[in-house]
Amino acid sequence: MNNRWRTILFILLAVGQVAFARHYHSLRFTVDLLFLVIFFIAIRSGFMTSILSAALIGFCSDYLSGGVMGVFSFSRTLAAFSLNAVARFLDLKKNIFIFLLILFSLFLSNLAAFGFLVLIFRYQITFSLLVIQPLSTALLGTIILGSKKAKSLLDVS
Repeated sequence: MNNRWRTILFILLAVGQVAFARHYHSLRFTVDLLFLVIFFIAIRSGFMTSILSAALIGFCSDYLSGGVMGVFSFSRTLAAFSLNAVARFLDLKKNIFIFLLILFSLFLSNLAAFGFLVLIFRYQITFSLLVIQPLSTALLGTIILGSKKAKSLLDVS
């Protein structure tokens, strides 16, 4: 039963991310739903599974963003590594810890990716990528992963 709900959640998040990627410019609002999948896998799985999943999902993010291949893959892998290491020491029954963990890990991941994009393309600092996207993703992630059903999938309820 849990595997079916987990699969449905992953598919819905992936389809939602593709929809956001297609309509991003008209919405002017960005949420990284694929990062929520990385978060969920890094919290639930072992080290190698979370690292490999983050690298593959990062390549999907690279493809959807249309940028340099490997930038988001590397940064998401770093985030999965830190999530996997830190999540063992936090009480994920409390939604504030879920919110803060998503917020800070996505901020650091976007900061690493943005550092590479500055070196390659000389991008200017964007408030949207470094602040708005982590904040909106953390809020949505707390709503989704803070529910009782999601916490039962995380085995923290």
